[in-house]
Amino acid sequence: MNRLFIFIFIVSLHVQAQKEVNYPEVVYGKENIRAAWVSHPDIKGGEDVAVLFRNTFNVDDLREDFIINISADNHYFLYVNGQFITHGPQLSDIQHYKYETLNLKDYLNQGKNVIAVKVINFGKRRFLGMQSIFTSLMVNGVSENAKIINTTGFNDTWISTIDKSYKANEVVWRGDKEKAIVGGFYANNPTDIVDMNNYPTHWETLNFDDSDWKKVEFFENASSMGGSIAYLLEPRNLPLLSWDEERIGSIVRSSKPIATEFPVLGELKIAPNSKTTFLLDQQYVTNGFPELIFRKGKSAKISIKYAENLFGPNNEKGDRNDLENKQLLGYYDEIISNGEDAQKFIPNWMRTFRFIEFEIETKDQELVLQKFVNHRSRTTIPSIAEFTSDDETYNEIFDICKRTIDICTQDYFLSDAYYETMQYVGDTKIQGLIWQAMSGNAEHTKNAIRQFDHSRDSEGNILGAYPLRSTFIYPTYSLVWVDMIADYYNTSSNKEFIHTYKDGIVNTLAGFEKNMNELNLVNKTPYRYFVDWYTGPNNGSGTATKNDGLNSAVVSLHYVRALQNASRLFQEVGEEQTSVTFKNRAEEIKKSVYNLCYDTERNLFAERPDKTIYDQHTNIMAILTDAIPENEQRALLDKILNEEDLLQATYYYRFYLFEAIKKVDAPELFDAVQKPWEKMIDDNMTTTLERFESAEKPTRSEVHPWSASPAYFYFNYLAGIQSVKNNFGEVRIAPVFGKLHAMEGILPTANGNIIFNLKRTKNKLTAEIKIPETMTGTLVWQGTEIALSKGNKTYKLKGSK
Repeated sequence: MNRLFIFIFIVSLHVQAQKEVNYPEVVYGKENIRAAWVSHPDIKGGEDVAVLFRNTFNVDDLREDFIINISADNHYFLYVNGQFITHGPQLSDIQHYKYETLNLKDYLNQGKNVIAVKVINFGKRRFLGMQSIFTSLMVNGVSENAKIINTTGFNDTWISTIDKSYKANEVVWRGDKEKAIVGGFYANNPTDIVDMNNYPTHWETLNFDDSDWKKVEFFENASSMGGSIAYLLEPRNLPLLSWDEERIGSIVRSSKPIATEFPVLGELKIAPNSKTTFLLDQQYVTNGFPELIFRKGKSAKISIKYAENLFGPNNEKGDRNDLENKQLLGYYDEIISNGEDAQKFIPNWMRTFRFIEFEIETKDQELVLQKFVNHRSRTTIPSIAEFTSDDETYNEIFDICKRTIDICTQDYFLSDAYYETMQYVGDTKIQGLIWQAMSGNAEHTKNAIRQFDHSRDSEGNILGAYPLRSTFIYPTYSLVWVDMIADYYNTSSNKEFIHTYKDGIVNTLAGFEKNMNELNLVNKTPYRYFVDWYTGPNNGSGTATKNDGLNSAVVSLHYVRALQNASRLFQEVGEEQTSVTFKNRAEEIKKSVYNLCYDTERNLFAERPDKTIYDQHTNIMAILTDAIPENEQRALLDKILNEEDLLQATYYYRFYLFEAIKKVDAPELFDAVQKPWEKMIDDNMTTTLERFESAEKPTRSEVHPWSASPAYFYFNYLAGIQSVKNNFGEVRIAPVFGKLHAMEGILPTANGNIIFNLKRTKNKLTAEIKIPETMTGTLVWQGTEIALSKGNKTYKLKGSK
């Protein structure tokens, strides 16, 4: 590639040595589990608490594998002989509770060893995606030599203590108390308050004195009564998360002169009986587990605040590189020093930040900050896609989109990295496609589709987000789940995947059909039809105005789209009658939408039959569903991009707007639709926003994958690289360029990397393309089509335009 991407400095970047033994194929299933769930005898219920567990044992032969299963409620951190191994479990629900399978052989010593596990229950304000029954741990020896560490609660050798240094710090976002964050709804975990005076330093190491710890107590069997009284276990189906050491940026502002380059270089000494504040700028948004190592400073209070951005006097954001007269408003951890050497703090849940602010108040002893680094958290599936064009703005947009997707692909898809961290259906439809373009891997997408399938209620509704301990229902997202299955099939040609979910598709569509009225439009429901974040006076909390979606044309057309996708899927598996039923129902609704909502004077679809509201969204979906004849679709698209009084599609719904441009083959419109992303670049953002700025709804999340769609369409539309069948076993490359004249990059696929360098001069195309040996395909340019050859080849084509 000719262009250098923004450089992220990772200290001692490495591939994590520890691997999930059951990924990508299950080797040790739940039938091997003989252990039980255990806890500390003094645990009462769902209180916020940290419980420390230890098991000391002997190993005679270091040549043998030492394989265990491990899981916990809510979350665990695993250490062997003082060395951090991993944390988990993978997020799921009680009926599909995950366990990790690890081979600890390389971390063991001849003779005496210790396994140590910290289990955190985040309490009543825990992350909304985290289902829980009881603070507990399960460790099961799979290999014969590992059975000595099974948790049973009766005759095992596990001991535990409650970490009295910890309590959960609720992130206040509502009520009468001072708010900890700007932007409202917070569904992430509490942060940490830790008093090191009560912390059992070195508890995870072999020689720690644990003589006053208590024997663990049995909670429940891992399996019984044809299932489980507690958790229904199943193996982790995605790789472990990374734990790469990432350098944290330098101090850019402080309340007092600081003569050190901490944390990049050197220690930072804070004088006794003083108050000090300083701000660190990472220069790009990242996430992970920041680690602070410090000494001395008896009774000093250290507050560490994290934020994606800084805020001006009226909570405005503006240029993210402009720090003048701006403050950090965000969640924080609080630590009290015990005055000793080698104190260490790592938060119990992932933090997301560009900026970190320390507020330190010392007492009678000097405090010394020795080291501050981030342990970066990502899926370890490689994200290797690259894209460069002759337009630097496109290149910068690609970078911020890719970084957003990378940050939010953990062991599930995060809707945003700071405020919610939940896996929403509508968000995931977009994120899954982009992640597959970045990595060539669809395992996260398949995991999400399966988890959404688990969420279905008795009425056929897919929960709006899942895993979830609440009940969010957006009926439109139930339809999007069907679309996700179609998206996956479009790429993979995997008919078995359709068979897996066809009963669920029928149930979901039958459930949505109950929302339809005698006009063949949607009724109100007890729930919310989420379409987009409308702005201005037409803000119905996700729908156009506050009428609860009654007779909404765009929602009705979303149903049409799901029916059309379902019809095609059932046709693919030979179920013709069901296919025809769905197709005919889609046609009925399309006709009703056209007859009732199409305005023949304006040549536009209104959002509902009273023709009081007009938006881009309805017209976009009319194009995608062919609710308007194909030969009129281009004119409709031009119209909605030029009439300023229409309610605008924001970042989320512009995915569908890009799809409409692609459908009518109007690449010259792509740049205009992408304009809002240029504002992000102008504001020096390094990740993508959740929504448009407005007076009543200021932008909130700054790491929001549903806004990363340009990166997907750079490959899928501008470069024109698409899978024809068998998960890129056969490809079609039909570049359209838009305003661009040159594009090059790497698109990873399940069959290997496609490397391309495309240039156009008027109607001539020069294409250097390398496809893997296992791949076939065609190159298409302005009516000319030729077969692609294996290996690296250069093609010169002259078009007819």
